[in-house]
Amino acid sequence: MEENKITFSRKIKTELVLNDYSLDQKKGILSGFIRYGGTIALSPTLSLRISSTSASVAKFIYQCLKEVYGVKSSFNYTRQLRLQKNLVYHIQTEERVIEILEDLEIYKDYQHITPKVMLHKKYIRGFIIGTFLTSGQISDPKTGRYFCEMVFNRKEDAKSVLKKLLAFSSEDSMSFRMIARRNKYVLYLKKSDQISVFLSYLGAISLMFDFENARLERDYFNNENRLTICAQANYSRALKTGQKNIEDIKILEDKLGEVYFTDKLKLVSELRKENKDASYQELADLAVKRGLNITKSGIVHIFSKISKDAKKFTSKETKFK
Repeated sequence: MEENKITFSRKIKTELVLNDYSLDQKKGILSGFIRYGGTIALSPTLSLRISSTSASVAKFIYQCLKEVYGVKSSFNYTRQLRLQKNLVYHIQTEERVIEILEDLEIYKDYQHITPKVMLHKKYIRGFIIGTFLTSGQISDPKTGRYFCEMVFNRKEDAKSVLKKLLAFSSEDSMSFRMIARRNKYVLYLKKSDQISVFLSYLGAISLMFDFENARLERDYFNNENRLTICAQANYSRALKTGQKNIEDIKILEDKLGEVYFTDKLKLVSELRKENKDASYQELADLAVKRGLNITKSGIVHIFSKISKDAKKFTSKETKFK
């Protein structure tokens, strides 16, 4: 039951924090994560506070902070008072706060810094991973709704990251777009194949395969349903056409008798009576087996003639009434 409560996004994040990263990549991860998941406290002493609702993500960030900057941090948790009352994990350090924030391009002189160095090649993937860990979501493909998004607090940050993502990806691989939502800025993807590429880029290979398998399975069943619906529609259409053909044949039999029906018309009419739901192509195939060399267009021509001739009698009766 607990497994069912774990969202697809959380599974991705759990896989990401279990991967191996270089120190540069961990630095990029810290920059992306702290930028959107961290706060500065001025009282009672200057400190950096980082929070996450995922224990595995919080422990990973704690370890990255220790390995990259060698600082001591406290680790604790609180319980949310609203909704599901989930646990929130907190990391706090009072060591080298200003130095860390400047080095990660987050704050300088207590002013927010738009990332530049952190978007260079050796940091960028880590930066995107860190951003996704704190503000990213990817829908469960089993729902049939495909979306991937990362949320930014500042428009300048979102635009810089968007420009970088579009610069190293081809148009059909990861075409991120940006929208504003409730004073936040969201980079998003909606095409399922592009989401798979993004998962691969992040390094969530296992979940990328899960995403692809679920997507393909769902698309397969959707295609099957569409084919079934089309087949049912085609059958209904053929049956309706067949019934109309038989009505026209009976009118001509009643009004003109056998004198109207040549050998060809007689054979085709008999085949139609025997196969009410057959398509014109199927009637042509049956006629060929009975020795009549005819195509689908020939069958169409015959029934067009029958319909036209039958209509002369129904039109006269209508006028007479």
